[in-house]
Amino acid sequence: MNIQSPASFEKVHQLVIDTLPQPVSSTNGELIFGPGGVLDSLSLVSFLADLEYRLAEEFGREVVLASEQAMSRSRSPFRDASALTDYIIELLAK
Repeated sequence: MNIQSPASFEKVHQLVIDTLPQPVSSTNGELIFGPGGVLDSLSLVSFLADLEYRLAEEFGREVVLASEQAMSRSRSPFRDASALTDYIIELLAK
């Protein structure tokens, strides 16, 4: 793995969208998980594993998305593509 350029919102957001097993609609706020989301709990786990792999390939470092830190937030970082993108950028900045 080569360390790539810093993560931009657009780059990470596109990676999130491209990794989703089914398309999300911008009209529903790009909901991923929860009421109105495109993924159920089993699909979410698979999606997060795929996304972690792609993030490691793209940015040259491993991130763990489904952590206690993520689960303890008052608003889930998995609810929509933008929230997940913000969470990933936060993790990559550490």
